[in-house]
Amino acid sequence: DSIDCVLRVGPLGDSGLIARKIGDLPLINVASPGYLSAHGTPCTPHDLGKHLAVNYASPSTGRVEEWEWIEDGQVRKLPMRGRVTVNSAEAYIACCTAGLGLIQIPAYDIRHHLEADELVEVMRGHRAEPMPMTLLYPH
Repeated sequence: DSIDCVLRVGPLGDSGLIARKIGDLPLINVASPGYLSAHGTPCTPHDLGKHLAVNYASPSTGRVEEWEWIEDGQVRKLPMRGRVTVNSAEAYIACCTAGLGLIQIPAYDIRHHLEADELVEVMRGHRAEPMPMTLLYPH
């Protein structure tokens, strides 16, 4: 139909394109059973100081993303200690399943890992703000 569009997940920069928000992508907090056995299970953000994260560096900016959660209607952020920093979803998931730390990720990315009990959701009541999903297309 000669329609060109792109689906973007996350905050948008100014592109000059028409943007139509089509939904939100919920994020969950997960860890491997091996990590939880070795380090314990975090229940609240207060527990995060005793834990490691697999840190994620944005491929476009190189900036390491902070751990995020919603508390009292406000977005809270905390830089996390970690043994490794990655810049791809595949490496992020692989490091988490290997027991290197906690991650925050869309549930659809790890559904089969959750079903196979390779990853476990933690801190259900302290999730990050959902990422907006936006359709972009020219005028």
